[in-house]
Amino acid sequence: MRTVALVLTGLIGALVAGPGQPDYENEAESWTPAPSCASGLSKVDSASDEFDEPLDGRWRVYDVANGDRSAELAYLPEMVEVSGGVLRLYVRADDPDDGVNGYPAGAVESTFDVIGASPGQASCVEVRTKGFAANVARPGTWDQNVFSAVWLHDRPSRYELNPNPEIDIQEFIQTDQVYSALHTWELDSADDETPTRTDPDRCHTGKPDTSPVGEGIDDCHSASLGLGDLTASQHTYGLRREIAVIDGEAAGLLTVYVDGIATWTRQFPADSPFVTDDRHVILSTQGNPPGDPGPPFPKVALHAWVRTYA
Repeated sequence: MRTVALVLTGLIGALVAGPGQPDYENEAESWTPAPSCASGLSKVDSASDEFDEPLDGRWRVYDVANGDRSAELAYLPEMVEVSGGVLRLYVRADDPDDGVNGYPAGAVESTFDVIGASPGQASCVEVRTKGFAANVARPGTWDQNVFSAVWLHDRPSRYELNPNPEIDIQEFIQTDQVYSALHTWELDSADDETPTRTDPDRCHTGKPDTSPVGEGIDDCHSASLGLGDLTASQHTYGLRREIAVIDGEAAGLLTVYVDGIATWTRQFPADSPFVTDDRHVILSTQGNPPGDPGPPFPKVALHAWVRTYA
């Protein structure tokens, strides 16, 4: 296990500044993830939502009329519903007579930012979700082509925001596993409309980690979570970002949690946009070609709340 020291508020500032930085050699200890995503942090109400009121200007509801699609899915505002303290995102059956080219579906993106980590200040976002998965029959069987997802990104990608990092906290690829992934979407110029995607890393719980090995900590939870079918009830999915001192150097860390279990910790340089960038939270239904969603309909993802901490 790597020897590291957790950042103490104020000390990391000295490290970044250079002169007068403290000697960490005798302060190192075995690093372990925080016991929960929000450990030691306070809720940021302006970047949180309990979905106990209708959606307001803090959310953008995706609409195919504005070009919002995901493969066979055509996003429509009427596929988004808030009632009883729950945000519901639907996928309906395709109707060739409804004038929509694709399966009507729902997705929303926050207009508020989930803040990134800074020296001496970690951040966390948690989403309470009951999703639907791509393999509804049994593990390894793909009998439909849609799933729900919780992720951080700003859409559309913009040249001035290169590399436009995307953090997929949870994609419901399989019913009993957490699938997390990292992507970037880079544009060659301000006039470029087709970003180039890269896939720095991923973690799929319950399976051997075959992703590229990153530098430093890349701890993917490859054992079974023991939580059963994650689509049968609501669970809490979280992402914590922080800056720590590892082997005497500042480093950025992101850790994914489900119900307080740390499923993946990934190390980056301290100034990595994956760690430091503010990002919108996106709650969506997703479609990936080829193939159609398959019955039964409607499919629905339930979101009880979004809570940001810093």
